[in-house]
Amino acid sequence: MAQTLTISKVTRVHGRANLTLSTGETLSMPRAMLKERPYRGGMPFDRASHTAFIRDRSYPFALDKAVSLLALRARTEKEIRDSLRLCAYPEETIERVMARLGEAGYLNDADFAVSWSASRLSKGMGARRISQELSRKGVDRETISAAIDELDEDDVFASAMKTARKAASGKDLASPSDRQKITAALLRRGFDYGIVRRALDTLRSGED
Repeated sequence: MAQTLTISKVTRVHGRANLTLSTGETLSMPRAMLKERPYRGGMPFDRASHTAFIRDRSYPFALDKAVSLLALRARTEKEIRDSLRLCAYPEETIERVMARLGEAGYLNDADFAVSWSASRLSKGMGARRISQELSRKGVDRETISAAIDELDEDDVFASAMKTARKAASGKDLASPSDRQKITAALLRRGFDYGIVRRALDTLRSGED
């Protein structure tokens, strides 16, 4: 005779809900879907019914999640996929959502890369740091290179000077050790060495 399954407990972590069964097994499901099927500890659990529920009803929940993420700011395809996976949406559901977003024109890594690059430059980040961030977000190398190439050289230098002035606050520009600290701060921000040298020379000459 088949064992009757029950739910021992339900825990909520980020965008997912973890169902611990009487067998000790744990199943993850999108937390948002508890609105339609409010599992609680002590309830009987039918695996086939649960599987069908997730398969048949997960798409509108996943699409709503993706759209809400995009409403906050532009995101890459990888970011959307990773977020939906974190919420325990099935891969086939994620593929449907990505296809729908693509059809609607909501996903464009090239536009995202250009927007992100300009935004991060305005916050004092150099091209190397921006490239690393875009790579971690899943943008391909060719798209990153094109976005970096669109950055205006004068804007890049202005951003480096902004960072240099902040790093130079309270320091003696005549001191080699202090200049090294300023250089290190700019390099950590992702500015190339040529721009760093130019920024330091500008500060030391008093032309800024």
